[in-house]
Amino acid sequence: MSFCSFIATNHEMPEVESKVKCITAKEAIELGIRPHEFVPWENIDPDAQILYAENEDDLNELVITKDAYYTVSGYTSYPFIYEVTFGYSESRVKQLLEYLKENIKEEQIVELWKVWIDQDNNDLNIPYNRYSCEELSLDHLVQMYNWHHKQYKEQYCIVLER
Repeated sequence: MSFCSFIATNHEMPEVESKVKCITAKEAIELGIRPHEFVPWENIDPDAQILYAENEDDLNELVITKDAYYTVSGYTSYPFIYEVTFGYSESRVKQLLEYLKENIKEEQIVELWKVWIDQDNNDLNIPYNRYSCEELSLDHLVQMYNWHHKQYKEQYCIVLER
């Protein structure tokens, strides 16, 4: 089983791109980036691809991309799907809250899902709550993503309307 979080909606929404970039070792050298102490640049193929982030805060950042890696059509009938990925922290959840409040339009319906893929899809009794966009709070999202929260649910859906 694999964890997947995604947005399903009846209107397009903007993507949130990653600040982590894939560059070659040669480009890293040209940018003056120091290599890891155990792997000097001389031991790496200049055309090898590496991941580069300007600072540690960019790792595990909120990224929202059109479509999803997994097939999620069994969960929703909405045509626009956006995968939501981030490393859990309250500040990342706050970014997600701000993104939702800023980008949901009038008469738009947004489903925010957190599911386990490959679970028995014949038994999709995933709990959900419905809120207006104005009612959605940080605590609703913390409850959804923080497995230490007393009201955490393994699978969950929040339906938002404006």
